[in-house]
Amino acid sequence: MIYYKTFGKQESKALVLGSSLGTSSNMWNNIVDDLAEHYFVILFDTRGHGQSQVLGLEPLSVEQFAQDVIDIVDHLNIDKFAYVGLSLGGAIGQMLAIKYPERVERLILCCTASKFGEPAFWNDRAGKVLEDGMEAILEATKSRWYNPGTAEADQFAQSLLDELLTFNPVGYANTCKAVANFDVRAQLSEIKCPTLAIAGTEDLSTPIAVMQELVNGIPNAELIAVKGAAHIGNVEKPEEFKNAILNFA
Repeated sequence: MIYYKTFGKQESKALVLGSSLGTSSNMWNNIVDDLAEHYFVILFDTRGHGQSQVLGLEPLSVEQFAQDVIDIVDHLNIDKFAYVGLSLGGAIGQMLAIKYPERVERLILCCTASKFGEPAFWNDRAGKVLEDGMEAILEATKSRWYNPGTAEADQFAQSLLDELLTFNPVGYANTCKAVANFDVRAQLSEIKCPTLAIAGTEDLSTPIAVMQELVNGIPNAELIAVKGAAHIGNVEKPEEFKNAILNFA
């Protein structure tokens, strides 16, 4: 079973949060308590990450990750839910809305894409961690996740980088391969639920132009940009991300 944890009252509206490649559900720790005042919040560790690491040793796909979410909400006897996902978590959200449209009531896609660049980049990263360990990607990841100086000044930001080093390279590498194979550009028009996209103006991984392409493909989707946010935007701009989620979900 995928590891998950819940916050808030179960009779409240369900809100599922999916995290990025290289993070566990701890990525949302800085805003989850505030969200739980309004929703029954479900956080999960993607296969190959956090306390779901042991489930990440086989070939993986974003479709499998979406099925994992459905298994969790079924276990909790939840029929419909709102979903928030950042980066890989956003890819999972897109797949959920495409494959299980009757389950997803509202969708919030943060710092994500319908295709994450070229597969060669992700396959190279997978090979690097398998050969040299998680430390081999630490500095590159830090520069993508945050603005310069954030990790040094913010203990929470640094804690996510520390956690990255604890991940099993095999599970992480297989998740990289799942990201490499993810491409739902031709299926975005199938997403019918109300959708909000949140971009960071300083995001190098999924810049505003990439998110605009995503929004253009989803009927009636909205896009907002959070000034000063890099890729893991909720870490650097928690109030802006939290309020955007609360106002939409």
